[in-house]
Amino acid sequence: MTSITRTIISEIGVSAVIAAGSVVVLPKLSDPSAPVNYPLAVGVFLACSLAFAGYEFLSRRA
Repeated sequence: MTSITRTIISEIGVSAVIAAGSVVVLPKLSDPSAPVNYPLAVGVFLACSLAFAGYEFLSRRA
């Protein structure tokens, strides 16, 4: 496994934590009866993953 692959995999893990924390956990902390918006969590996860991976690819080629 190359270093870029390891970096991208770890950034995908960070993206999952960010998405879960910001969309699922934080609203539940403020209001336990708040509904969970799973499609939004998936969207945040994909956006973070693409942003992190894109940054790695663009910074490597520069």
